[in-house]
Amino acid sequence: MGEYLRLYNLWSQWKPEEPEGILIAHASIHGNTAYASEALKSKLEGKGVRVTMCDLTATDLSYAVTSAFYCGKLVLACSTYDGGLFPPMKEFLEHLQTKGFRNRRIGLMENGSWAPAAARLMRAELEKMKDLRLCETEVSLRGALNQTSEAQMDALVAELCAE
Repeated sequence: MGEYLRLYNLWSQWKPEEPEGILIAHASIHGNTAYASEALKSKLEGKGVRVTMCDLTATDLSYAVTSAFYCGKLVLACSTYDGGLFPPMKEFLEHLQTKGFRNRRIGLMENGSWAPAAARLMRAELEKMKDLRLCETEVSLRGALNQTSEAQMDALVAELCAE
C-alpha cells in the first residue's frame, strides 16, 4: 500500500517518478535527426544519465506520453516539415497538452535544410503548457550533425546535467 500512496503523491503533484531521467523524443524524416538523437543519448549516458528514446514515427504514442510523464526531463528533436512541425511531433505535443503535461525541464533540437523552424514551433506549443522550464541552449541542425551543432549539443548536455 505504501508504494501506491507514494506514486499517487507524485502523480497528484505532477512530479516524475524518475526526476533525473531524460526522454529523447524524436521525429525524423530521413534519419539525420534520429542519428543526432542517438549521439545526444550517448553523450548523456556518458555523464551517467538514464536516457529513454522514443522514435515518434514508429513508437505508439501512448508509450511516448507515458515515458514523458515518467522522466523529469524531456528533449524534443524534430525536423521542420513544409515550414511546420513534422506531424508525429505535433501529435505528441498535442497529447501532452491534453494530458496536462507540466513541471519538467525541456531541451529542443531542430533540423531543417533551408529554414529550420521546428524549435520555434515546438516552443510555441510548449508555451501552452504550465510550469515547463526550457533550456537556453537549442541544437539546430542543417540537414546533419556538424561541428557547430555538436558544440550546441555539448552545451545542451551540460545544461541538462547541471540541474
